[in-house]
Amino acid sequence: MLDEFYIEELVKKKFPLKSASFPTGIGDDAAVFKIKSDKIVFSCDSQVEGVHFDLRFLTPEQLAFRALSVALSDLCAMGAKPRFFSNSLFLPRKTSKVFIDRLFKGFRNGCKYYDVDLIGGNVSKSESLALDVSVVGEVLNDRFKERNGSRVGDLIYVTGNIGDASLGLDLLKEKKRFTLKEKLIISKYKSPRAKVEIGLFLGQLEFLTSMIDITDGLSLDLRRLLGPISSRRGATLTWEDIPKTDCTLPPVSQNKLITSVMNGGDDYELLFTIKKKRAKHFEYLCKRNNFKVFRIGSVNSSATLSLIKGGRVRNLKPQGFVHKF
Repeated sequence: MLDEFYIEELVKKKFPLKSASFPTGIGDDAAVFKIKSDKIVFSCDSQVEGVHFDLRFLTPEQLAFRALSVALSDLCAMGAKPRFFSNSLFLPRKTSKVFIDRLFKGFRNGCKYYDVDLIGGNVSKSESLALDVSVVGEVLNDRFKERNGSRVGDLIYVTGNIGDASLGLDLLKEKKRFTLKEKLIISKYKSPRAKVEIGLFLGQLEFLTSMIDITDGLSLDLRRLLGPISSRRGATLTWEDIPKTDCTLPPVSQNKLITSVMNGGDDYELLFTIKKKRAKHFEYLCKRNNFKVFRIGSVNSSATLSLIKGGRVRNLKPQGFVHKF
């Protein structure tokens, strides 16, 4: 029978951590950690079954790795270096030891991939499965990035394909057998990667004016990045410049592709603005450091969003995933 003592002993066994940065190790009521910076970045993120994930589509290992990646993405959007995390588990009755073992294998994989340490957590009985991950990051050189710092004329960039995660989830719901191309798209949903290295690079640039990660949809998160409509800041995006999957393989209708790219969410790419006069130098720095970035539009004073596609301008309504209660 699974109980909290089994999970506590499992964590101590799988994460036998004690270091100069984490002197207490796991097992006390709270964690003590040490960092060099005088500023830390903290965030938490919940993954709830039936809201954020479906266990038909994810293994326990993938679920844990995904939950950690999603939480760490918020640190990357601030330009911070991920250091520690804790996880609170809400487990339904009849959760098996095998499931828990595999779940913590996924967390262990995440620790290795991101070079972060698990420093504690909690467990509780629940009606449905939920993972609540809290993350701590370190600010380097006293530089971090926020939303709402853009100015009219700034250029808008993203770090990678937009819409793949949404298309991948649709494929999982529609089919059981997949081509290699489809599997690559699905992997964007199943195993997103927090953009740690490029996030740290972007976080140090004085001419980067604002940044966010694409969680709930490009159009919705762009509106959040620009600030409220009262700020009068708006943006124009160019469809052909937005990096996205080849819609001919697998065949995807144009309307579905537009919806996935603009409103789909779950991509966890970074969306940011750069001062226009520094754009050429910025792109040179990215190329020199082997970072791929894509210029997709610019900030204007319209207070609205618009999309240029095939030379024609259309209004763009901010839409995406929104929790409704």
